[in-house]
Amino acid sequence: MKKGRILVQRTIIALGVLALLAPLTLVGCAQQRQWAKRGLNQAEFDQDTARCKREAAKATYQDPYAYEAGQGLERTITQEKVFEQCMFSKGYRLESSASGR
Repeated sequence: MKKGRILVQRTIIALGVLALLAPLTLVGCAQQRQWAKRGLNQAEFDQDTARCKREAAKATYQDPYAYEAGQGLERTITQEKVFEQCMFSKGYRLESSASGR
């Protein structure tokens, strides 16, 4: 009886580890996207991304003493959308890199 329980526990642990590692293998296969804009230099790109990150942070700011609605993943997704909208408004577009990097 004890051996059966140990086998079940080991199987559960192995499946848990596999479930955690499986998505990591897919990350390497995913196409990477990068921001592109004609006639752009690195300094301008850095300024624009910093401005859009600040705008996204302001748009999703929440009083630290307020109820925790909109925290975590929901807030992160909203920040990413605001950041993307800001970058699009500055004339950038997302391009997939051919090399996957």
